[in-house]
Amino acid sequence: MKVTVYNKEMKKYYIILFSLLIVSCKEQNDKKETNQNQTRAQLKAQVDSLFNAHIKLDAPGAALLVSYDGEILIGKGYGLRDLETKAPITKSTNMRMASVSKQFTDLSLLTLVDKNLLALNDTVYKFWPYAVFKNITVTQLINHTSGIADYEGVFMKEWDRSKIVENKDILDWLSTNPAPHFNPGEKWEYSNTAYLVLALLTEKLSGEDFATYAKKAVFEKTGMKNTNFYSFAHPIDIKERAFCYKKDSLGNWKNVDGFFMNGVLGDGAVYTSVTDYFAYDQALRNKSIVSDTLHQLLFEPSSMALPEEAKYPFEFLKGKEEQYAIGWFVTEDIALHTGSWNGTRTIVVRDKERPLTIAIFMNSGEAETRSTLIEATYSLVNSFLKSN
Repeated sequence: MKVTVYNKEMKKYYIILFSLLIVSCKEQNDKKETNQNQTRAQLKAQVDSLFNAHIKLDAPGAALLVSYDGEILIGKGYGLRDLETKAPITKSTNMRMASVSKQFTDLSLLTLVDKNLLALNDTVYKFWPYAVFKNITVTQLINHTSGIADYEGVFMKEWDRSKIVENKDILDWLSTNPAPHFNPGEKWEYSNTAYLVLALLTEKLSGEDFATYAKKAVFEKTGMKNTNFYSFAHPIDIKERAFCYKKDSLGNWKNVDGFFMNGVLGDGAVYTSVTDYFAYDQALRNKSIVSDTLHQLLFEPSSMALPEEAKYPFEFLKGKEEQYAIGWFVTEDIALHTGSWNGTRTIVVRDKERPLTIAIFMNSGEAETRSTLIEATYSLVNSFLKSN
């Protein structure tokens, strides 16, 4: 009888103790969650203060994405996408990516590698028997070691600006065998011409218009519902589009979307939003776009070390060796790419060791502002993650 009483008392004791432990754990979890919410709110307030200090409410602005571990920590816009209508930039505003577009050109091409329609070590001469392409491989186009001539300087000087430049016009120019900057594989030099050729090659081998193929093979596959390559020569409707602006000689903002070279695709010309880019970033992290083998190559250096003048001066890259991979500049722990075009400044920073991505898309040509914003945002987010 005494044993029975003892067991009942012990059972009662353990039940009370277990209940207390549950309450204590819940209180600790609630406290931790409260602290995390407070630090997250503090991060958002700090970022708002940063962006509001550099972007006016009635001027072109920026869209910001900060994502971590499959979640959008911050996704919002600052400033206006359209100065005439005063429409604001939001996380669903489609902004011009400039050279951040190059990663999508590469992915479009890589889907054709998966289909065995070409190999990365193929020469471009195999597909167009022009002297200018002899000994240039697909990989050399991708990693900017082809030495191919620069189209921009030539077309800025010699083209009739009443007509929109298109990819086919540049291919015609390349067929005249313009002198290369150096022999293929000899050195590293950033090349927009190379990425235009990659777009032309994708079009040739897929049998479809490049923008149409990229839409189907990459954008739709990754959940980028409202993302497109856009040619001013063949305009389409861009949902919630941000127009691009530059200041004129009097300091007034001028819409520059009608620029005569905005018909070129491949080296730039993607319009996307924070919402769509987040969907893409998750597909990229889940390795669901191309084959596992090609996903492994995306962030692997495929070029020699970059010359000093080509390296990014950002503080968070200080002391790191930079190389080029497939549509990305890479260090041991970071992948990034900037974009600069007429009325556009963009940057994407992707942590290779943590599930962190920061993207800033601007519809103005303010390069210094972009640098200030990414440096400060990276620092704030880094401090936030270390404290949680």
